Amino acid sequence: MITGQVTGIILAGGESKRMGTLKPLVEYKGKPLIRWLYDALSPICSEIIIIANSGDFSELPVKVYPDNYPGTGPAAGIEAGLGHCSTSLAIITSCDTPNLPTAFFEYLLAHHQGFDISIAGHDETNEPLIGVYSKSVHAAYKNALITGDPHPPRIMKKCSWQEITVGPDQNFWHPDLFLNLNTPSDLKK
Repeated sequence: MITGQVTGIILAGGESKRMGTLKPLVEYKGKPLIRWLYDALSPICSEIIIIANSGDFSELPVKVYPDNYPGTGPAAGIEAGLGHCSTSLAIITSCDTPNLPTAFFEYLLAHHQGFDISIAGHDETNEPLIGVYSKSVHAAYKNALITGDPHPPRIMKKCSWQEITVGPDQNFWHPDLFLNLNTPSDLKK
């Protein structure tokens, strides 16, 4: 398994329109959403960076960078993260998926071999914002943003990629593993 030579990139640059407040700092089960991802990534990453256009993350020992192409969605976050990444590999995750444990990210790393991008897949869906990315795909994301096609699945499909299926046979699995919190009502469930 690859550890120590990996940058953790937490995408926290969304506008949080549906949440109504800055999503990464919203509290979930006693701590901010961003902290759940930081805590999951820190045991296996040599550095963690946050891509955010606003918010105070000074309580975490991370560097924070804004999008280079604001207003173009998560592809801009991936591009900025890979551009600031100091390692050849990065784990990328959105800030609103707090139930992803360290063991999940270790599993992705262990199965990321021979591809530029390895994303998580489950229940006949995949997660293009949760996966292992080679820094080498930075140019593909930058080019897509420059040419006006900021759609992560389309960009990913221009690279060498795979879906790593995650399900009940993994010891870290639980039904809410991919819980995605976007609205105040999501927090209440």
